[in-house]
Amino acid sequence: MTHLGADAGKPRNCLEVPKYPLKLVGREMITRREFTKIAAMSGIASSSLAGGARVLGQVGDKPGTGINKAPRSAWINHIDPDWVKQTLVEGLLDHWLKASVMPNGFIQENLDRNWKPLGTQREASVNGQGRQLYCMAAGYELTRRQDYLDAVHKCAGFLLKMRDSEFGGFYNRVSPDFKVIDELKTGYTSFTIFSLAHIARITGEKTYADEAMKSWHEVSTKMRDGQFFFNTMKRDFSGTATPTIGIPAGPGTAPPGGFGNGRRHGLNVHMFEALLALYETTKDRTIWQEIETEMSAMAKMFDQEWGYLPEMYDENWKAVLPRAFNVGHLFEWPSLFSRAVELGADPKFIEMGNRSIDLALRVGLDKETGGVWMNANTGGGPARKYMIWWTQCETMKVTARYAILHGRSDLWPVFDRNLEFVRTNFFDRKEAGWFEGVIPGEPREALGARAYIKGAVDGPEWGTYHQTACFTDLLHLTAG
Repeated sequence: MTHLGADAGKPRNCLEVPKYPLKLVGREMITRREFTKIAAMSGIASSSLAGGARVLGQVGDKPGTGINKAPRSAWINHIDPDWVKQTLVEGLLDHWLKASVMPNGFIQENLDRNWKPLGTQREASVNGQGRQLYCMAAGYELTRRQDYLDAVHKCAGFLLKMRDSEFGGFYNRVSPDFKVIDELKTGYTSFTIFSLAHIARITGEKTYADEAMKSWHEVSTKMRDGQFFFNTMKRDFSGTATPTIGIPAGPGTAPPGGFGNGRRHGLNVHMFEALLALYETTKDRTIWQEIETEMSAMAKMFDQEWGYLPEMYDENWKAVLPRAFNVGHLFEWPSLFSRAVELGADPKFIEMGNRSIDLALRVGLDKETGGVWMNANTGGGPARKYMIWWTQCETMKVTARYAILHGRSDLWPVFDRNLEFVRTNFFDRKEAGWFEGVIPGEPREALGARAYIKGAVDGPEWGTYHQTACFTDLLHLTAG
């Protein structure tokens, strides 16, 4: 078995491998009541279709029901919390703190292998700034160091200045001196809610919870698409828009799961994640009602034949068959279902999560290496020969979570092999940090200009969010 903490106490590089409301459809406005009618015909449940015996918005009535946490003896041969914390803080976040946080709170994501600014692009996306702000908050939570807290305050201040004072919401992208580069309002606003909610929880500073709630209110009243949300809207929220900036490019970065293949509506995994963080911080009854209402819809949207939650839908909210699976999302939804159950949601979602995990492993796990493909064909195997960092993080997170909380001890071998694959292929033992991706059997140089970089605003956004979310969850799972 792989053990994270072999040679514990021995001075070493921590990255060393141990030996041992209103919405638009086309140009027409549609209300949630009309969505309910479409949903009924499509087999989708909205809040008015699937309340069951369970009362929506009944906050924390049975938190933890469906959780059966395994004892320390079940995970200690797989996870060493001290190693996890050291690897995250000293091996990754400390370097980002020093290299990326500018005096005015702008977070410079384009970084070369030596942690120096890369190229000439200096842009702040609401996606990247929100993600990296969360990581600085996590660094403060783990260390309680003043330099992390200072960074949190500066970077949160910068993010809040990205707000559109005239129409509300956040500009999608600005320059370091707040010149608007992209005025569209996007689903990446989820990361304002997510990061600000975590800051409020970690620091106890209520103003950040207020700002997170304000951002959520804007999303929930101006970006509604049925029970869910439009991904891209015009600056004034008068209609949908087509994104023209920040589109992924390069090896392995074509739109995952065939986005654009007849997609008119969709689910946003990160908006749901943000809602869970917002509820954890505020315990606000209306947030819990939103979570349960969305989950009621998801239960009917779940594809029982394949065993996963589709994310793409046509104009009638009928699921669009993906050309390929986004394997990371097949793992992310089960992790979020599990976290929701921890907070009090219906335990039936654990079985849905189990099915999604099994599908992801069936189509995306490379048994030869222990790595997981970024995109997998519906019949199994890589849709493109590329393994990206974030899919590995979601693999480790969900397998550990379901092994520890939901009796899936059969997932430990997957966790162990994937962890070993990550340590061997993604850790930069020369300059610290992580590499972005791997093409099995090919030299690192096959990835071209992105082979060694530490971060990027685009193509896709490449930072520390997934690593941080994974490792902090491992610490959460093994605490107490």
